[in-house]
Amino acid sequence: MNRIAIASLVVLIALGIPLFAENQVKGTLTVAGNPVKITQVYAHAEPGFFDKTKNDVIVLMCDTAVAPKAVLDQFERRDLVKAGKLHCVQQTIDAKGQVIQFRVEDSHFGMAPTGGSTYEVFEVKTNDGKTIAGRAHTTAEQKSFEDVVYSYDITISAAVEPKK
Repeated sequence: MNRIAIASLVVLIALGIPLFAENQVKGTLTVAGNPVKITQVYAHAEPGFFDKTKNDVIVLMCDTAVAPKAVLDQFERRDLVKAGKLHCVQQTIDAKGQVIQFRVEDSHFGMAPTGGSTYEVFEVKTNDGKTIAGRAHTTAEQKSFEDVVYSYDITISAAVEPKK
């Protein structure tokens, strides 16, 4: 390497700029027959809902970038979702890899489908507290409270932000 390349590398590392993108996501959310490509994934740890000695991981998968405050708070996303500018799937995954809470956000819903369901799953490849990777999907088409049909199939790999 020449001196300029080495100096550039040192500056990037010092500034904390990642050399390679850590988070990867690929998949689709389909609501009322309208597919949306999911392009963003965010993950953070929270104290376990059922076991406070272990962490749950909240995974948010969306079709566009989300402001940091909105990643952590669904109410910060609400206006963008209602306007049809943001579409998201959120899953809370416990230390055993089970989905204990899900939420689907799209303008077609008056009330977002949310709760716990054996039809909303996460097939874990990695969940070591630092990285979560796997496949989030519905096992079949689902219906919201207003009978709006939805499904999703999303593969992710994301760095898990530590609990705050």
